[in-house]
Amino acid sequence: MDENFLHKKLLERSEKHALRILRTGGYGSDYHSNDYLGIVNKGLIEALLSGSEYAHGSTGSRLLAGNYDLIEEIEKEIAAFHGAGAALIFNSGYDANLGLLASIPQKGDTILYDKLVHASIRDGIRQSFAQSFSFAHNELTDLEHKLKTRAASHNSQCFVVTESVFSMDGDRAPLTEMVKLCENYGGHLIVDEAHATGVIGNRGEGFVQDLGIQDKCFARIHTFGKALGCHGAVILGTPLLRDYLINFCRPFIYSTAIPPASVAAIRASYKIFPGMNAERKRLKKLIDLFQHPGFKKSDTAVQCFIMPGNEQVKALSHKLQENKLDARPILYPTVPLGGERLRITLHSYNTIEETEQLISIITGFS
Repeated sequence: MDENFLHKKLLERSEKHALRILRTGGYGSDYHSNDYLGIVNKGLIEALLSGSEYAHGSTGSRLLAGNYDLIEEIEKEIAAFHGAGAALIFNSGYDANLGLLASIPQKGDTILYDKLVHASIRDGIRQSFAQSFSFAHNELTDLEHKLKTRAASHNSQCFVVTESVFSMDGDRAPLTEMVKLCENYGGHLIVDEAHATGVIGNRGEGFVQDLGIQDKCFARIHTFGKALGCHGAVILGTPLLRDYLINFCRPFIYSTAIPPASVAAIRASYKIFPGMNAERKRLKKLIDLFQHPGFKKSDTAVQCFIMPGNEQVKALSHKLQENKLDARPILYPTVPLGGERLRITLHSYNTIEETEQLISIITGFS
């Protein structure tokens, strides 16, 4: 079998210092994982489920053999916690975004999406039959202009898609203002809460609920693999939306259901993270340290330091690892050319001393 075409593409990546490889373990203090509250680090879910026995297989899709009482119960509990009419669990945030965006917008509809949304949202949009346009990142004027342009067509739907906390820059979307624009121009707001879940709000319920606008959103996506320390995701909306997804969302229909062991872990996390106020306060203290030139402005657990060039930002990451501080580089083409950066994720178990050391090394690097 001739695989030279594969070698050629990999060689091109390598020459640009952009070749991705899998690594195991860390290189010092954790500034790269999404375990914001330390639920995984402290083994909190395992402790809560100690001695319990849940199946590690669901035996089929939800529409065939894979539906069971526990998953229906936790969906109702999650919906109630997040102030939603209904919830539907997916195997991952990628599946949830892909399925939602591919199945809801129809031919003749319009999708307006923030230029910096996650790849899973973009892939869902690509599979949709709707027309789609990006708007400048968090730029309300550009969004309003595109909503006005689309408003001339009254026989179609318009969906506005954003993240509440952006995974690469760590900044927040102007959700309250976006709600008003959607109300004025007939848009349906969809919000991915992946990096807000567990971290933002009095109980970690997310940015949307913290603003009190949950009834203004068409759909919300919460993922469980970040601050919640387990696996899977949920789409929140009305019972009608849930029924629609069960009937038309291909990643839901044609995937083996998430197993009871994973759902039990999700339920355990929902018992744990709402009470982790001390951890959220410690995160806030660490976030407040990042008021230095070069760092993107962010009041969340995601911080980043822009250093153009794949080779340069990899050298900075290596320098930190030599000092037992593990923050990973984000390279082109994951981010735009010239936007390469060191992505720093903060955790409740990071100390002020090691975080100050990390900042000192980054700002002094040349």
